[in-house]
Amino acid sequence: MFRIGVVLLGGLVMVAMGAAYFVRQVGLSADRTPGRVETVIARNLVRLSIPAEQAAAVNPLKNDTDAWRRGHTLFDSHCAVCHGTDARGATPIGKHTYPPVPDLTASAIQRFSDGALYSIVRHGVSWTGMPAFQHTLSEQETWATVAFIRKAGSLTAADLTPTDTAADVSHAVRVVIDGTRFHPDDLTVSVGEPVVWLNADPFPHNIESSTGRFHSGDLAPDATWQWRPARPGTYEYVCTLHPGMKATLRVK
Repeated sequence: MFRIGVVLLGGLVMVAMGAAYFVRQVGLSADRTPGRVETVIARNLVRLSIPAEQAAAVNPLKNDTDAWRRGHTLFDSHCAVCHGTDARGATPIGKHTYPPVPDLTASAIQRFSDGALYSIVRHGVSWTGMPAFQHTLSEQETWATVAFIRKAGSLTAADLTPTDTAADVSHAVRVVIDGTRFHPDDLTVSVGEPVVWLNADPFPHNIESSTGRFHSGDLAPDATWQWRPARPGTYEYVCTLHPGMKATLRVK
């Protein structure tokens, strides 16, 4: 055991020295593409940061065929601004961070175990733009997000189209997002009555309620999103891209 510990410690020291060398040589600017060696070092540091017990964990939702759909909704709400709706990272933010946001459908990422992906989503990754979601997503929601990441590489355009946007909205109550405000910002509807949000601003918005458990994902200009409440209650919601935008939906 002592010899194994020494070998592991030596490996960590070598990785750290390699990382220090590259920082010294090329700096920490975010406007360049990491080299192959930097990428390997960074990926191995991520792997080493994940406890072995967590890396060995199996997704408890692996037999739930709809888990990835729930994960997609959560991914749209919390991750798509950097990773894109399709998880490939080709977004204005994703391409200009350092290191750049990875393509989650790539084989290098898909080789991570379910437990490793869970740990990364749950606890984030130091020295990158990846935040920790342990206080934002429940354990079940985190596993659903992992299920979506696993599915992302095989999704079609139809899979990535929110089903609510295709619903009949002719009889829905409408909330217009305009001037970085919800109009109206206090609305009362009946159980089962559809509500449609229209983004009339020239930039993206979203709708998220932690109490009502509804998440729209990011809405492009002129896009709509529909939600049909299933139970009565008072639901506070916000645009997470502009946290000052707040509104209330009352369901009777």
